[in-house]
Amino acid sequence: MKDIYTITFIGFFVGVVGMGLGGILSIFIKVSRDKLISSLFGLTGGFMLSIITFQLLPESYILGGIWIELIGIILGILLIIFVEEKIPENSFNPMLRSGIILGISIGIHSLPEGLAIGSAFMAKNKIGLTLSIAMILHNLPEGLAIGLLLKLSKVSNHKILLLTMMAGFPTGVGAFLGAFLGSISDLYISLFLSFAGGTMLYIVCDDLIPNSKALYEGKSSTISIIVGFILGLLL
Repeated sequence: MKDIYTITFIGFFVGVVGMGLGGILSIFIKVSRDKLISSLFGLTGGFMLSIITFQLLPESYILGGIWIELIGIILGILLIIFVEEKIPENSFNPMLRSGIILGISIGIHSLPEGLAIGSAFMAKNKIGLTLSIAMILHNLPEGLAIGLLLKLSKVSNHKILLLTMMAGFPTGVGAFLGAFLGSISDLYISLFLSFAGGTMLYIVCDDLIPNSKALYEGKSSTISIIVGFILGLLL
């Protein structure tokens, strides 16, 4: 498949539908059940941590080396800290604030996903299709995490769906760039992967896992983090 417009459409589909499905799922989950919500946060946090550990950062290291990787991680963390400082704590419900920050982080993370999809299709259709399916499964728990945080903040259902879908929009942009450029500098891809890894790492450690433990202090939150980590490894 060499049609740039078809590849771009697939990228948008993967990002928007994957995140949107997670958003839809969050709408039907009862937020009054703290144990369930805690487990879902833990599951998503563990899953994202696994993606960072076994996919984003190793690939970044292979393509660009340790220094490019470290620069990307630091820049990603600094961006999220900057965003946090621009969102006054007194102006937002803590869950809503976390949801906004998580959405921005995942949006940044979605761009290199799209780059990977676009580049994969330009290389071989089978690789591109396989990667696209994996990315949809990957995006679902991320959309779920955003949706749950927004729902806990009393955001309306249609806004939850809209905002989760928007978080996947950069995947389509990335797919277009990956297909259009054909081959992108390894250092550029390395920096983007580690940048996304840094933003996600900060969110997992600062929001998802702490929220999981705060909602329910039992062992289920810890077990769900481990299960999510293993699921990410299997994927």
